[in-house]
Amino acid sequence: MKKIIYILLIGILLQSCSSQEKDLAKITFTEKYEIFFGDIPNKVDKDYSMIDPRSFNSYKSESDKILNFDGIDLSGYRDKKGEFGTNNIRFEFSKEDNTLNYYYVTLFTTDKVSKLIETLNKTLGKPVYIDYFEDTDRLPDALLWEDKTSFYSITGATQNQVDFEVFNKKNNMIRNKMISGSFQYYGDYLDYLDEENLIKNDFSYKNYVDEMTKEGSDYYIDNYRKP
Repeated sequence: MKKIIYILLIGILLQSCSSQEKDLAKITFTEKYEIFFGDIPNKVDKDYSMIDPRSFNSYKSESDKILNFDGIDLSGYRDKKGEFGTNNIRFEFSKEDNTLNYYYVTLFTTDKVSKLIETLNKTLGKPVYIDYFEDTDRLPDALLWEDKTSFYSITGATQNQVDFEVFNKKNNMIRNKMISGSFQYYGDYLDYLDEENLIKNDFSYKNYVDEMTKEGSDYYIDNYRKP
């Protein structure tokens, strides 16, 4: 009888844990698909992946139980809930071991972007790289942060649709694909660090810009913006 009660208590505890809201800021990219969502609504995007559909499974959700980042509610919608314009998130798990490597939030309610940027600046410090949509703009359109485990990027910060992407910095395939476009110059810097066996503390992005300028590559200094 005691054994049955014990099993029931464990089941209730596990159910309670799986029903709790998730905080995206606490993701470590060690999470496994089998126990990640619990009762949080999600659906698989068959053959869809921002990285590589051959290597990753993508799962989409619009639930307010999972659209949370360090106390900021990222859920919402522009016109009608559930239709185009509803904030959503996609998680990509490796097909090899079912481990989470990347998540991607699409925000159509841009009023929450300033709060998200403020929180990232508070918890991670200033961005390591910024880019402007137009040189005359007052605010950056693309921002990139990093910590010991992850890269965090925001693109379209001054537009009607904002993308917030976070991914495991140990996965070079994802890094090479995602640190491109607005962040291409910083991606070149990371490649240079790898090639020259350097570390950021000894050789900053500005050091790299100055080095490239000496070698005749003016487009790095022409596009340099101090965060």
